[in-house]
Amino acid sequence: MSKQKENGEVLFNDYEASPVPEDKHMSWLSQGAVWVGVGFCLAAISTGGVLANGLGFKGMVLATICGGLILTLIACFVGIVGATTHLPSAMTTRFSFGTNGARVFGLILAFCNFGWFAFQADLFGSTVVTLLKQMTGADVPQVLCTVLGALAMMITAIIGFRGIKWLSNVAVPLLFVLSIVAVVMTLQRIPFSEISACGPVDVAIPFTVGVAAVVGNSAVGVVIVSDFTRYSAKKSDAVKGCILGYFVGYVPILLMGGLFTYAFNNWNVVEVMLVELGMGMIGAFVLILAQWTTNDNNLYQSVLGLSNVLAGKVPYVRWKLTLVVGLISTVISSFGLVARYTGFLSILTATIPAVGGIIISDFYFLNKNGYDFALIEKDLLPKWKWNAIIAWGVAILVGLFMNTPPTGFGVPFMVALSTVVPTPIVGMVVAFVMNMILYPVFNKKATA
Repeated sequence: MSKQKENGEVLFNDYEASPVPEDKHMSWLSQGAVWVGVGFCLAAISTGGVLANGLGFKGMVLATICGGLILTLIACFVGIVGATTHLPSAMTTRFSFGTNGARVFGLILAFCNFGWFAFQADLFGSTVVTLLKQMTGADVPQVLCTVLGALAMMITAIIGFRGIKWLSNVAVPLLFVLSIVAVVMTLQRIPFSEISACGPVDVAIPFTVGVAAVVGNSAVGVVIVSDFTRYSAKKSDAVKGCILGYFVGYVPILLMGGLFTYAFNNWNVVEVMLVELGMGMIGAFVLILAQWTTNDNNLYQSVLGLSNVLAGKVPYVRWKLTLVVGLISTVISSFGLVARYTGFLSILTATIPAVGGIIISDFYFLNKNGYDFALIEKDLLPKWKWNAIIAWGVAILVGLFMNTPPTGFGVPFMVALSTVVPTPIVGMVVAFVMNMILYPVFNKKATA
């Protein structure tokens, strides 16, 4: 093997189908910027705006904290699985779903995340067009901005976790400083006492709907958090990282979106910085970094899921697979197919959070053999674990009952339940309980 080829394999090796070796493990502190980058995204700021539209200031703060605590708790339970096995989520699900069952999960995960990559790239393109129009008066084709943005975001995903970590180390401190500056400038114009006394900006919503919005925004991410905690040196590092990402990092971003909405009736941090606060190109810079640190994760996790589908069946090279999936996603976004894809994505997204309940029940309560990678290497795992498959199916059905058409069946009392308890949480609980009940039925030898 040539030295150049060997160096290339080392650079792009991301251990997508094997445990991360010990010399590559990291402390929570060294991963800190990655964790904060997980929470810093326009979707989170937008969710903060949704809370401010429907809740008063105190209710917005409380809903944000409650939702953040729920997400953090789930992330910690799932994250410990990754820190124990040092495997990505698409591989650890082989223990709970069986080899073929995990491939189904990996395929759904791949479609979901590369679809969201396309959606975010399309959003990026449209926002950049608006920014350039406001700042220079130039009309730039949206497809050009979308394609260039998607291609740029592919770079760190192609490199893998190292690329994501490098970008986060550069971007997160800048995003943090710029966000603090924007908040301080906002409070100089509108006193905090006025903002804290605000009621709902728009139509009021129940408090539980606000909590559901916070949880729903990151419900998929916490279920596949093993993709990041597999690099953790210890279980405690995974827990600290999850706390940093889903509470310390995520909650302030939601609060910032709420603050801007109360102050300017607009959650969009870029528009606030550009129009309201006069921060010029800084607003565009924040947009680019915030989108990039989020969207490379979408593509990265999509490929990890697809790698599990192909592993042992079709030979592949991860970085080349990332390039192909990224280009497909770019085509979807550039030809305006996102509008037709979002309904499908909503259904796919509703299927993933329930997996968290199955992983937690299997890893902590049911699996007597432990999550030993040797079982995967020697092909000793069952092809299907029907207890998990059925539990997942029931949870998905419950989720669809709670969603209104066209992305659900809209059973009235179940839809009403969704305003009290977040749908992803219901799905996780149903999957957990069903898996606990069905496991002894389908695994009599293991429970004997």
